[in-house]
Amino acid sequence: MQRILLILMLTVLIMVIGVNAIRGFTPEHQRTINQPLSEILPTKIAGWDCRDVPLASTPEGNQRVLNILALDDVVCREYTSQSAQILIYAAYWRPGSQPYSSVAVHNPDSCWVHSGWAIEQRKHNRHFQVGEHPFKPHEWGIYTINNTKTYVMFWHLLGGEPNQFIKYMLWNGTGLDSIKRRFYFIFNISQLGLDLKRDQLFVRISANVPFEHLEHDAHFKELLKHLTDLNIFKSNTDKPSI
Repeated sequence: MQRILLILMLTVLIMVIGVNAIRGFTPEHQRTINQPLSEILPTKIAGWDCRDVPLASTPEGNQRVLNILALDDVVCREYTSQSAQILIYAAYWRPGSQPYSSVAVHNPDSCWVHSGWAIEQRKHNRHFQVGEHPFKPHEWGIYTINNTKTYVMFWHLLGGEPNQFIKYMLWNGTGLDSIKRRFYFIFNISQLGLDLKRDQLFVRISANVPFEHLEHDAHFKELLKHLTDLNIFKSNTDKPSI
């Protein structure tokens, strides 16, 4: 018994030393979001009606979601015009506050599918632009529930850059995906190296019509002008042209 306890203590000691050694080799990162998300997404935009949307249907459910996500800031707003209904969800985690995969697994491929949605089409690292200003590579899909289609673009930004491994970070409660989440630290290192202290921003834009139908929509371009500070465009200083 004493031998087993000694082995366990040595194992824990090695793990602690290893984690601290890794921290010593990882750089410190500045925040890429320096203002409340509610200020980045305005409540008044020409051509749009706006309303805040809760994360769940009840206050208890909303608090449960917040506890699970363990985020530092979040906003979810719906914008409605004559041509489209757009829902923008943005959630933020400070540098080093959460493992990357613990954030990445909460994406439509996992959470929505768990809630009864179906994936009709899906593309990884998709490229799309409005006017002359392209979005950063993102995840794209068409999701359906109750015979209703929703068109979605989403990003998991690490220090402002897209996480290209998000397609592997799924959660279905069983099998390999479950193992990945339970051992997220090992998975993060294997996929992304030792730099695990960047801040994180998850942005999801969903619409009731294909985004291609909105490329020349003046109201949509006006809406996108206000998303520059979310770092979803290839040049953070550029704004979509009108």
